[in-house]
Amino acid sequence: MSNKSQDTPTKPTSESGIKKAARWVARMFGYKAENKYARGVWYVFATAAAVLTLYVAVALTFFIIQEVDRYKYNRQSKREANDPTFLHDYRNTYVSPYIVHHDGSPNYLYNMRTGRRTLTGINWFVKSSDGDSLACFSSGYDRERKRGYFNVFTGEPVIPAQYDKAWIFSDGLACVYEKGMLHFIDHEGETVIDKEFPYGIRNEDYCFHNGLCIMYDENGCFGLIDKQGEWVVEPEYYWISYDYEGFWLVQDSDYNYGLLDAKGRMMLPVEYDNISVYHGDSCIHVRHLNHINQVLDFEGNVLNSCDYMSIATLEYSNGEYDEDGGLKTYPANCMEYITEEMYRGLMDKQGNIITPPIYKSINAISANRYHCDGPEGSVILDDKGNEVGEKL
Repeated sequence: MSNKSQDTPTKPTSESGIKKAARWVARMFGYKAENKYARGVWYVFATAAAVLTLYVAVALTFFIIQEVDRYKYNRQSKREANDPTFLHDYRNTYVSPYIVHHDGSPNYLYNMRTGRRTLTGINWFVKSSDGDSLACFSSGYDRERKRGYFNVFTGEPVIPAQYDKAWIFSDGLACVYEKGMLHFIDHEGETVIDKEFPYGIRNEDYCFHNGLCIMYDENGCFGLIDKQGEWVVEPEYYWISYDYEGFWLVQDSDYNYGLLDAKGRMMLPVEYDNISVYHGDSCIHVRHLNHINQVLDFEGNVLNSCDYMSIATLEYSNGEYDEDGGLKTYPANCMEYITEEMYRGLMDKQGNIITPPIYKSINAISANRYHCDGPEGSVILDDKGNEVGEKL
């Protein structure tokens, strides 16, 4: 009978990852399992070292990822701030189809056709309202800030930034301020009107409209000049404003308004409390000093002799009471009409105006008597608007 040797199977062992890592770290530090106590100490030490190593690795990985993301972000931000190919950027404004103004660091104009910057250090620009080829721009900072002009179609500077103040081109001319006075230049920067007009802080519209421009004289009064610098409307007004549809609104020192036509000719005398031009309705609303509102056409003809907001019935009481104990009221012969400024006047029942709207309140005290609170006190009026009692 032959003997057969049979190997005894060994029992598989399993260890956790941390334990294996601890063994590996322990071997690195020269661990030798001499006894249980030594093995325990080294296991604790190796486990702590493994955990610390893992923590450092995770932290380092996270730090590297953060730095990579920050680098990418900074590079992208820098590129977007300086690369005009990002034409969708909110800091870009189209000056014309091929010229872009980039409001970044630095500010500049970029020509999409040539692929280059044409003007650097431009803080802002304003294009002409009449489609002129030159736009006004500002360059520099604080007291060193100056203004000049560039071509909106090429982005190239045409007139250097050399003026303390400058306005857009209008009718082929631009007003500039230097050496304490105003004058007008052409597209080559040559002075064409040099009358040494003073600069008025109450006027910022030094532009030509229909061949006329608002100007300020040495006495602080406003008038209109033509393209030769001559006074078409003498400087006798406290204030002038262009309506942008062919009218000039003027005001005297008493704050009364008048209206000039496109040529500077008097259309409405300076005797109104307010004037408003409504181009959508092709009409002019005027308010007289006595608060009467009228509607005129663009020729000055009256379309509505008395414009008001609403009409109200006036009622009075004779002291009688009804069955329920309520005070009886009766309609008076006249009604009141009310303007937008809440002034009141008397009107008959056919819609004819009896008094101007100069009263703050009107109350009927009988069928044909009205107590009116006016600018000079209270009065009693009859159906015709005549005073029939003393002022109260």
